[in-house]
Formats: sequence, C-alpha cells, structure tokens
Amino acid sequence: MVKRPALYNGIRHFVFVIPPMAVLAGVSFAWGMNWLKDNHRRWQPAALAVFTFGLLLPLSEMIRLHPYEYTHFNHIAGTVRTADNFFMLDYWGLALKQASDGLREELVERQESPPQGRKWKVAVCGPQRPAQVALGPDFTIGWDSQSADFAMTLGEFYCKGLTAPVMVEIKRDDVVFARVYDIRGRGISTLLAIPAP
Repeated sequence: MVKRPALYNGIRHFVFVIPPMAVLAGVSFAWGMNWLKDNHRRWQPAALAVFTFGLLLPLSEMIRLHPYEYTHFNHIAGTVRTADNFFMLDYWGLALKQASDGLREELVERQESPPQGRKWKVAVCGPQRPAQVALGPDFTIGWDSQSADFAMTLGEFYCKGLTAPVMVEIKRDDVVFARVYDIRGRGISTLLAIPAP
C-alpha cells in the first residue's frame, strides 16, 4: 500500500494477506482474554459480548446479501446502498444468471411459450454469456432490443431504465442488480443509456 500499487478490483489481489491477519486476530483475542482473566475478570463477559457483536454484524449482512456476499461494504463505508453511488459493484454474472432463472420460472408459471416457429428473444444490457448459459437453447440472446421479447438489464449507469412491465427484479439493500422487462410490442430502440457528463 505504501508503494501505491494498482488495486484493480480491490481485495482479490490481497487475499494472501487474510490468513495471517486471521491468525494474528485469533492470537490477539486469546492474549486479551487471558489478560482480562488475570487482571480484570469481571470485564471478560463484556469483552466477549463486544467480540460476538463484531462477528454478528458482518454475518447478518452476509445473510441479507446472499448470494451476493462479495458486494458487501461495511457500515463505515455506508453498506451496498451508498457504495453503489461511488463504485461499480461486481455482481453482473450472478445477477444475470439469477434474472435468467427468474425469467424461465415466470414463463413457466404464466404457461407461456415462444411465438410459433422461433425461440424467445432476449436483449441483454451487460455480459451476455451468463444469460445465454442460464437460459439455454430455448432463447436467443443479443443486443437488438427492437425485435426482442424481453430485455434483461443490469442496474448499472450504462443500462437504461425502461418503462415496461418488470417481470423479474434482483435487488439487495435497495440496489437493483438486474431486471427483466417484458418489451413485447414496444419499440425500444436501445438498452444503453448515455452516461451523464
């Protein structure tokens, strides 16, 4: 950090530091509890309660964000809700897979089948491969929103919010990760938004 290296996507380049930090934290906690036992025994339960609270806070966040635990930002950073205003969160592949699964389930529930002689067409704003793999051979994936039946978009600044019925919404901490819109019969020219200057 002193030499200011390129961080790219953050912590993944420094994962090797986490095990020694965990060992150091465990040794420090054991030392602290032993010190309290020898010097201030009545403070041991309070220290254990603070430690437990410190563990439960991120654990509750992980449960709440599941399966997007890796998008977690702590409360000092303002959680995912605030971080979304400053950073591009790394959820795209999983969000599009989950949105694809939701679209398939919604179509089965509605008992809908594709128009005669063709597959369902899905226009995707974001990486298309996760949607293509999750949706399978019954769907055609592409960029062309004018001839598509559905639009699948990430909740990023470059994907336009559409005024069309939302079929599936993937959301955590009030942040939209992905949406699937029913755009049949609508003239949607593009899914891309022009970023603000």
